[in-house]
Amino acid sequence: MRWFRCSTHSAPPTATHLQGRSRADDPTTPRSGSSRSPARGRPPLPPEEIFAEALALLAEGGVDGLGMRALARRLGSSTSTLYRQFPGGKDELCDRLAEQVMARIVTALGTPDDAAEWSAVVEQSAVVAFDVLRGLPHSAELFAGQVEFGPMGLVRYEASLSLLLACGLSPTAAAAADHALARLIVGYALQSARDEAPGRESVAAYYRRLDPTRFPSVASVRAALPEDLRAEFVFALQTFMVGLRQLVADARA
Repeated sequence: MRWFRCSTHSAPPTATHLQGRSRADDPTTPRSGSSRSPARGRPPLPPEEIFAEALALLAEGGVDGLGMRALARRLGSSTSTLYRQFPGGKDELCDRLAEQVMARIVTALGTPDDAAEWSAVVEQSAVVAFDVLRGLPHSAELFAGQVEFGPMGLVRYEASLSLLLACGLSPTAAAAADHALARLIVGYALQSARDEAPGRESVAAYYRRLDPTRFPSVASVRAALPEDLRAEFVFALQTFMVGLRQLVADARA
């Protein structure tokens, strides 16, 4: 998954990008010259309705709870109707849902400021991406272990690599930096779905009960522990950026 802002020269997102498939690829769309009669059963459901309910189901139980049967029940439809629109079943649904999430990130990023310093663009884009994923509980699971990118993911990947290469990084370093940052974002976003205030309070209470004579270092930092996962993510990101700026400086020297 790629996060950096796209330059103004990159292709803008289209309806095809947002849906993840072209109309010609939609199994519910009759092909010209085809003699096959349309499939019987219920009419196809609007894609935006499917994706909205799929995101809601994802938020409740993660990818494991995002089944075709459960989604059909939530939509008041049938699994056969969903399979006509998503012949690849759950795998295809997750791929196209990932494109929907990526489209939200693209929208949130907006148009980059050409005058902005490169590291500021990288850092702000990462924060925006994390916030979008955190606002869609368990959506980061759609990108964990992802190998192939959809249209929007490829646009993001091209933009991020273009920015890093323009800074003077080698192709190897640019790719490694992009991948490391993506894993940082996704990793923290995965954790955020399980990060709740009561749980953090119980951990803080546990630390307060420890004997400070046996664990003096723990006792000295417990009052300074981050209050939430977002604060931890920002700290990790800023630490990452220190290293990335040095890497760019070395490449330019």
